Amino acid sequence: MTATPRRAALSFRARLTLQWTLAFGLLLAVTGLAIAAGARAFLRVDLDRKVRTLARTEAASATDGEHGVHLHDPPRGTLTDDELAPKFAQIFDDSGRLVLQSSELHSTGGLIPPQAIAAAFDGGMPLVTVLDGLRPVRVAVVRANALDRAYAVAVGLYTEENDRILRALERLLVFAWVAGVLATGALGYVLSSRALRPIAAITTRAARIAHGDFSVRLDPPQSDDEVGLMTRSLNDVLERLYASVAANRRFAADASHELRGPVTAMAGEIDVTLKHPRDAAVYRQALGLVRERLGLMVSIIEDLTVLVRAQEGGQELIIQEVPLGPLLLTAAGRLQALAAARRVTVDVGHIPEFTAYGEPRLLARVFDNVLTNAVQYNRDGGRVTVSARFDERDGDQPSLIVIAVCDTGSGIPVEEQERIFERFYRVDQSRARHTGGTGLGLAISREVLAAMRGSIAVASSGADGTCIELSVPGKAPRPT
Repeated sequence: MTATPRRAALSFRARLTLQWTLAFGLLLAVTGLAIAAGARAFLRVDLDRKVRTLARTEAASATDGEHGVHLHDPPRGTLTDDELAPKFAQIFDDSGRLVLQSSELHSTGGLIPPQAIAAAFDGGMPLVTVLDGLRPVRVAVVRANALDRAYAVAVGLYTEENDRILRALERLLVFAWVAGVLATGALGYVLSSRALRPIAAITTRAARIAHGDFSVRLDPPQSDDEVGLMTRSLNDVLERLYASVAANRRFAADASHELRGPVTAMAGEIDVTLKHPRDAAVYRQALGLVRERLGLMVSIIEDLTVLVRAQEGGQELIIQEVPLGPLLLTAAGRLQALAAARRVTVDVGHIPEFTAYGEPRLLARVFDNVLTNAVQYNRDGGRVTVSARFDERDGDQPSLIVIAVCDTGSGIPVEEQERIFERFYRVDQSRARHTGGTGLGLAISREVLAAMRGSIAVASSGADGTCIELSVPGKAPRPT
């Protein structure tokens, strides 16, 4: 079975030009028809008015003598050959018999229908169209009296001049329609090309982006029209996309580097152990080292899993009311062994009965990460203090509980205070390696709090220590 070849699709510019041309051509055609119909109606009304006027004039002049009805033939010469308003006249008696007619008539009989003559005798002034040979004539019939006898005077004007004018107008309108359509098509093509020029530039840049060049940006818009707004929006999207791609690349490189270390160490330890026969104690020691490295890998993988879920599944979090004080005290209790090893005192001050809105397990993970950092990056014999305050907001903004975790460490340089929330970033690499940190704790804390509509930031840092502030939506106890 052979596939039917697809027809080449018209470009958007060609379709836009074609649609514009068809729409304008239809509008121009309707306008032309309306003009032609209006001109025809105007000429007909004007002709009828002239015929009625001539009929009354002819009736008066045909009965102005003392010898009955008569006609006044125009003099020979230029007036006879006048082509502007050629006319004729016929006079009928009360029996409908033709009495007199103009010498210019080609017909020798009556041209007027009997019912029109009868209507004139009844006092009307009927208007009819008849043929003199092949020439159409517009005729008005009016009653006239002479020597106590009634006559019907019919006066006609040939419509050839009006027909000629209408044909000329129709040819002019057809010419104007053809010229207008052609000009519209050409002008529409030029204007659509000019209007789509920024789109063509965007398409070219998009092709480069599709091939992996995420550093491409669109040219700044010249005006704030629809294309300009679209260009700015696309540039914003590209900035975010580039930042996301760069972050993901850095994340992948950092993750592979972090996982490569424990894997390489385990492989080296196993290779050395298997190189020569060993006793059971040596094997046990080697397995212990491998187990320690595996524990570090498991910790990194768990942290990565939490981070990804916080980034991509924030909408699936089940937000609950969580008592804040017990959660902080429990987190501080889990750090007693680590704090005792460094002789660091963890002091959780008086926490009012604040209630946080969040996911309990993830909030506990955030507090663990921040308190662990405060202990690990503290000086030996230092101190960690934890306090909380309520920040009430007005309007649609939720009220926040602000938790401050302050240590007595050496501080964080200003240029690194924001970078500590990046994945795998460590201020003190040597201490991080010694303590076994993965460099993901604060990054996880920021993503988790953002999913709960909270935040985390360095409030202050100096030689006397660092204060980290965490904000989470919540409520304060009602005053009694």
